[in-house]
Amino acid sequence: MNASLPPSAPLQSRLAIPRAFLALALVSALLGSTTPSPLYGLYQALWGFPSVTLSALYAVYAFGVLLSLAAFGRLSDRLPDRRLLLLPALAVVGLGALLFGFADDLQALFLGRLLAGLGTGALTGSANAALMDFDNLDRQRRAASLASLAFTGGAALGPVISSAALYLDFWPRSSPFLLIAALALLAGLGLVFGNWPKPAKTPASSDSPAARQPLAQAMGSLWPAFAMVCAVLVLGWAVGSLFIALGTTMLASLLPAGALAAAGLIVAAFQIAAGATQFLCRRMPAGQAIRVGCALLAASWAGCTLSLAFGQAWGFCLFTLLTGVGYGASFVGAMGRLAAIAPAQHRGSLSSLFYVSGYLGSALSILGIGALVDVIGLLPAMQGLAVCVVLATLAILWRGRF
Repeated sequence: MNASLPPSAPLQSRLAIPRAFLALALVSALLGSTTPSPLYGLYQALWGFPSVTLSALYAVYAFGVLLSLAAFGRLSDRLPDRRLLLLPALAVVGLGALLFGFADDLQALFLGRLLAGLGTGALTGSANAALMDFDNLDRQRRAASLASLAFTGGAALGPVISSAALYLDFWPRSSPFLLIAALALLAGLGLVFGNWPKPAKTPASSDSPAARQPLAQAMGSLWPAFAMVCAVLVLGWAVGSLFIALGTTMLASLLPAGALAAAGLIVAAFQIAAGATQFLCRRMPAGQAIRVGCALLAASWAGCTLSLAFGQAWGFCLFTLLTGVGYGASFVGAMGRLAAIAPAQHRGSLSSLFYVSGYLGSALSILGIGALVDVIGLLPAMQGLAVCVVLATLAILWRGRF
């Protein structure tokens, strides 16, 4: 499985190809996260399920990620080659996409989302840890920005692809998911035949004292800092998951009937704003990015809620872009802070714990919001969430000392 360039090749050039295919692997997984979003309204119209079921379709994906992270989170640190986990994870991502794309009932949709989550969970922690390994080899410090851009790029492209398929009536229920499966296959081939370096890490099973040191001891006094980084991620992903699951529904309520494909693009607009912000903020100090991002999340989500209350589609779109900016800044800041505090021998474990917190927070929040929407209506549920986001932001900025 180990093809590499000659030793004389510059290290940075040798790592460019594996970095690119790791990014593609993340993109393929994250496409599976958001591609269904513009289609949920179509499925809801076809099969007549309530908003809480729509939210559950997102939540089952998040719980699949959680289950996978819990089962495999530390495994990549113990393997001699992280690809031994990355390749099966990509296969599960592709299988989940195919199952969802050719589903003919609600049970198949749920199973497809669960498989997509399981594959993504196994992939994200190990891919992120591999990128950190490469940073340790060539001192380029690209892991945080590359991982966050791959995350947001994949998440942004998903609704664009499915909205375009919906608008063009180009097999909208299947063609986007065939593309995801093809990209997962391409990423897997690239990881197998690309110029992967010799292990960029010392496996956790080695005899070195650092490798034998338990995670709790290795982190020591850094646990509070890690907890605050996770809190930033939970805040951002709770808001982001709401846009992914219900953003199309919210904007469609402000637009003329029949504008489902156009409304689906709001998820892409959110993710594109987040991705552009991550690129622009990649050299910003992590603490500053977190402060700016969290403050923008709170202020702009309040603006989205007001726009929804007054029936202003343009205001909702504007504040959606600003919310994406806040999401992007807070995410890249949290990733940068994680890279700074993670001990080398426990990168996979900490990356998995980091994503566990984000997916758990987003799954629970979107399930709660979906249930509230069915009970009290869309607008009151959004108003309650706005209050929670503001209070959480104040707590993070006060206690975090970023």
